[in-house]
Amino acid sequence: MKFLIITDYLDFVGGGFEPLGILYIAAAVRAAGHDVRMIPNKYDECAAVMASWEPDFAAYCLYTGYHQPLLELNRRLKEKFKFYSVFGGPHATFFPEIIEEKGVDMVCRGEGEWAVVEMIDRIEKGKDFHDVRNFWVKNDGQIYENPVRPPEANIEKFPFPAHDMFYQFPEVHDNKIRVFVTARGCPYSCTYCYNYKIKEMYQGSGVKHLRHREVDGVVEEIRQVRDNFPIELIYFGTDCFTANEKWVLEFCEKYGRELRIPFTASTRPETTSQAGCEALKEAGCVCVMMGIESGNQDIRLNLLNRKMKNERILEAADTIHKAGLNLFTFNMMAFPGETLEQAMDTMRLNIKTKTDYTWVSLFQPYPKTKLGEYAVEKGYFDGDYNKLPESWYRESALKNPQKKELIRLRPLVALGVEFPRLSWMIKYLIKLPLDGFYSLIWKIHKAYCYRYRVMPVKLSLREISKLGWNYLFDRSS
Repeated sequence: MKFLIITDYLDFVGGGFEPLGILYIAAAVRAAGHDVRMIPNKYDECAAVMASWEPDFAAYCLYTGYHQPLLELNRRLKEKFKFYSVFGGPHATFFPEIIEEKGVDMVCRGEGEWAVVEMIDRIEKGKDFHDVRNFWVKNDGQIYENPVRPPEANIEKFPFPAHDMFYQFPEVHDNKIRVFVTARGCPYSCTYCYNYKIKEMYQGSGVKHLRHREVDGVVEEIRQVRDNFPIELIYFGTDCFTANEKWVLEFCEKYGRELRIPFTASTRPETTSQAGCEALKEAGCVCVMMGIESGNQDIRLNLLNRKMKNERILEAADTIHKAGLNLFTFNMMAFPGETLEQAMDTMRLNIKTKTDYTWVSLFQPYPKTKLGEYAVEKGYFDGDYNKLPESWYRESALKNPQKKELIRLRPLVALGVEFPRLSWMIKYLIKLPLDGFYSLIWKIHKAYCYRYRVMPVKLSLREISKLGWNYLFDRSS
């Protein structure tokens, strides 16, 4: 059968990074013997492919805040063409009620590789498909809500993601940074994140939430991409790369010996060790990304369920620096009830970590997360997830009397950390309506830090011009 993937990842959603979730689906469907294509989310191009190729399925991966344009695109295509529409991804998993939307035929929840293959096979053979696990299905006005199947315990059974399907596009073919994952799941349960909800979904399945891939498989996947496409740096998108030190040490030994392509990796203060950091440095790691999220210890411990004190964060930062690695820190602000003074604590703690770049976003109350539900319960958010901002940077969905100041503070934090002697000025700057100027300065500073500290790859003048133009006028920033 013909399976068409319509992606918004060439635009601002993915920023040119590959959508690994849907590429894993594509690889599984292709391995099952079906025809798979991927096209960007432009109506005219979609309509042309629909008319000429006549796919049996059109699949979309939804992210909360970015979901409405794809739902609208599907509605328009449905008015003219006949096909089964399939929606998956985080938003579909936690908001399967989108099955009620006009034009939505199927919603796939959770890990979809085997579920999607089973659905296609059943339809191809003319079998009943209303009870395929993981799927909510709409047929003749009736909705069938099926439970999820246990997740795959041995993730080595999944084919490597279909990188080539995404790299076919000129916009990303020559990218010098490629994305891979080394594990599925996260051992932690932060209240703003979906991971604990995934754990609940699969509770009682008998399969561990955190599943690491075999080192040899990761190395082979990277080797195949390296042999066919440009690659100068690897971004490992694993939730917590250092969650298993034994795995990290084995990976670093083999990777450093066989590939040694510069890379970035994520960590948590609790999983940051001297041995692990030294191994990462020896294998070619250039930057370690660590989540702080809030510099206010009370918010971090009690609101975010991140059980690490300031001292542990500073100790981890020191360990990273001593290993000769650059440090990138993740942070958020504008949490439910957060005051301006509490948000300033985030800048203060980041200054103490001596981080090489401070990434700051505005908290968004994503559906079905504990902190999202808390925001609704306490009246900080009205619960209309369709109104969530597309960008993490420009707007907060929450009610807060200091909202304007918090939004202005966000781009200034990185500058305050970079120039701590000038940080005292920020409490005055956030009172001035210079939002556009602050955003521009932040973008320039961020571009510099990414180029030389976070993801240092060599760029031609043409590449710098193209990336600079796209970045400065990116509507997600």
